[in-house]
Amino acid sequence: MAAKAKDKRKNVPPDERPLTQIQANRLAALSGVNAKELVGRTVAELSVSHRFIIDPTLFFFRRICGRVVKKDPVTGELYPVPFATVHVEDTDCSLLGYFPGGWGWSWFFPFLCRREVIATAVTDECGRFCVYVPRWDIDWILRWRRERICFPLIFERPSIRDILEELHPRPPIIRDPRPQPDPPPIRLREAGMLPHRVADLVGPEAMQQLASLQLTATLGDNAQAADAILDRPAFSRAIQPPLPPKVRELGEAGDVKGLSAHLNLEVKHLRDFRVDRFIGPFRRCFDVFVPEWHLVIDVPDITFRVTQDVDGDGDEEVIYSENFFEVRWNAGPIPDVTLEADPIAVAGITCHTPNIPCEDQPAILFAGLMPLVNPPLPADPYHDAGTGYGRRPNRPHPSGSITPTIGDLPLPLAQAPYTRVLQLYGCNQVQGGAYYRLRYSFNGGASVPFTGLTWPLHRVVSGVLQTHWPTADANGWYPIIPAADGWHPNQLLLNWPTGSYPNGRYTLTLEIGNAAKSVINTSAAISFMVDNSKPVAQFTQLRWRVVGGAWSDPLPLMCPIIHRDVVNGSPVDIEFEISYQVTADHLRSVSLNGGGCGGGVPTLESAVNTAQHWHTSPGDNAVSNTAVFRLLGGQPQGAYSFHLHAASRAFNPAGSDTGFGLDWNYNPVYNDVQPFLPVAVVNG
Repeated sequence: MAAKAKDKRKNVPPDERPLTQIQANRLAALSGVNAKELVGRTVAELSVSHRFIIDPTLFFFRRICGRVVKKDPVTGELYPVPFATVHVEDTDCSLLGYFPGGWGWSWFFPFLCRREVIATAVTDECGRFCVYVPRWDIDWILRWRRERICFPLIFERPSIRDILEELHPRPPIIRDPRPQPDPPPIRLREAGMLPHRVADLVGPEAMQQLASLQLTATLGDNAQAADAILDRPAFSRAIQPPLPPKVRELGEAGDVKGLSAHLNLEVKHLRDFRVDRFIGPFRRCFDVFVPEWHLVIDVPDITFRVTQDVDGDGDEEVIYSENFFEVRWNAGPIPDVTLEADPIAVAGITCHTPNIPCEDQPAILFAGLMPLVNPPLPADPYHDAGTGYGRRPNRPHPSGSITPTIGDLPLPLAQAPYTRVLQLYGCNQVQGGAYYRLRYSFNGGASVPFTGLTWPLHRVVSGVLQTHWPTADANGWYPIIPAADGWHPNQLLLNWPTGSYPNGRYTLTLEIGNAAKSVINTSAAISFMVDNSKPVAQFTQLRWRVVGGAWSDPLPLMCPIIHRDVVNGSPVDIEFEISYQVTADHLRSVSLNGGGCGGGVPTLESAVNTAQHWHTSPGDNAVSNTAVFRLLGGQPQGAYSFHLHAASRAFNPAGSDTGFGLDWNYNPVYNDVQPFLPVAVVNG
């Protein structure tokens, strides 16, 4: 009964939820109506009884959407958290702000918090949710922040975009009230930002994804993929503040009086203070003087708490809580929020699934969202069942140019191998079948069954989240689950972690067994070429010269230093000669770029094809080249660099990238390397 009552409350329309005390106080502050007249009443009631007393626009609702995800600790990939309950809470908290000297970040310690649930929603199979929040709630937060110096800035959780923008020199503050031009786009290469520096700040996975997107970006491309990465939270987990030893000692000992005297704050403000309960980091305010410790009373916000039945007992456990300022409140569109659940959360393996047509015949029909059954000619095929290659992603460019030329068109078919976890869907709903198994032959060897692999399936029954892990016996037989049972993802035959298997060609067949596990039907064979390797890329030689002069002897590739000539007090233009080699089992592309330290970057002087190459045919898997870059004399002495980006053409069609929307005619990067060569340039 409790579960049913809880579900009923979840489905209450937003304008029929009674106003909480905090909501009533906020609407009262905006409208001038006594809060006692508002608390416990619904928006539907008030919009009638107070329509000529309260501004009717305050009775509107704003929609807030987002996703609940769980991060893979190894790959950094975000997996959906399905069928979890998102509780939206009106929150008033007092905060003790900590602004340590010499740090560009700030932290807050919450205390004396009040929370009231104002909306709930259940995530779908993709972890997505949407809720409706009364407009006055948001208007009050916006007004409160506008009235306080710096709080619109420091109460925004930094995104990856914010972190990258911090690497640019700060422009002067413009007080001109007229609209200003948009800031320039973030360019990882042209701006001279070294990949290793960016990776230190935002993580290697995000850095590699951004670099790969930028490498293949062309005019007219959809920016959604890059924006999705840039708008991710920069810090998915709270980062410990650098507390002074004395504060940590007093806090851990629970010495409230000692803390009160040390921080010069009243004891009543510290009774709920804990050094291990903090939020941050946030961007620091630099426009005004900020003391190291600063007290802020009754800060309004709307926070999220997420619960999920992770153990199948019918009760939901908290998988996300006690976080503030997840939403970037503004008067325009509110961006989606991403809530990263705790490790105990039950996550799905995929979001979208293909529609599987079953005709009483076993078949392996999809790899991820990509069909394995090819369309009729003259349309290009998706997959070569004999060689095991994908035919549409990462096609060759016969010119060798990163961007295809007119002469490249139409592009030849690809030979793109598969990588990472491969989700195989198909038809096992065959008359008389009780079990199924998948057998594989590796590089033409003996056929053996897959064993030891399992994956989570989810469904909700009577409001309770159920999880099922299919398991095979020693001979690889899995029970056939009827499609009508409603498990998600439906008709997934195998969640195959190809990285745990050797690279090579796997020829698979689907077998159907009866109740005695005797084979009664077998599918057509289909092959998959698997390649989880990364290219091998290295710099082989570095030389330099004054423009027009003779080349130097090769410099060491560890900590090279160039002493640039100075003539009549001015540094001269110099050139770098960079030699490199790249090889891969399935090479996609190579690019070489120069980086700087804020005052400019070395620019390519030799032909474009000396610093960029796209494979011209399936057998084009090695590159050896030399490129020349120029550094102008007016550019400052300091640290410069050259960095290679070498990518495999392997891909994964699970649907986490833009492949589905482009019908798999796209150029993804999953396995790549980015070695760099730092060079010090010193005048004289």
